[in-house]
Parts: sequence; structure tokens; C-alpha cells
Amino acid sequence: MPEGPVRVTGTLLAVLDALLEADNHELHGWAIMKTTGKSGPTIYKILERLAESKWVTFRWDTDTEPGKPRRRYYQLTGEGVSSARQLLAQRRTKTAPAGRARLAFGECGA
Repeated sequence: MPEGPVRVTGTLLAVLDALLEADNHELHGWAIMKTTGKSGPTIYKILERLAESKWVTFRWDTDTEPGKPRRRYYQLTGEGVSSARQLLAQRRTKTAPAGRARLAFGECGA
């Protein structure tokens, strides 16, 4: 297994799948939560672990409307892309279909 997050869970795999499906676009946490169907605390803890492992980079939105919270956008690094693909391939069985996340790209950054 590639170096990276210590705990590999189904939710981690779903987050990685969502980020891969974004095809090199940034996603904010809410879009990842909506795509995976998991709660905010769970998703943000995973994103924190991925950032510590250098699989994900993030940036704060600088163009926020007054009165609205800033969003943090996440994107896989080059290492993260190759490691995520390798990890997902190792974890998927040959009989299970490769479930792809469905994203509404209107919900991701440029």
C-alpha cells in the first residue's frame, strides 16, 4: 500500500474517489459531503489526514460574499492522484463494480 493515511476506511476510499472524479478540479468540503453522503466532521477529519500525508492541497476561497462563510477548496496532489488510484485498485474486488462518484461540477472551484 502507498504511504499516506494510516487508517483506510470505506469513507476514505469514497473521498478519494470523489476527488479523483473531480478530474483535477478543486472541490469544497460541502460538495465532498454531498457526493459521499457522509457527515462534515467525518469528511473534514479525512481531508486533514490527506493533507498531512501530502495527498491533498487546500486553499481558502478569497472571493467570499459578505455574510457568507469562506470555503476551503481541496485538490489531490500529483502524488495523491497516483496513490489514490493505487489504493482504490487494491481495495476493489474483481467482482464489485467500480463505483464512481457523481459530482455536480457547478459545486466545485476552478
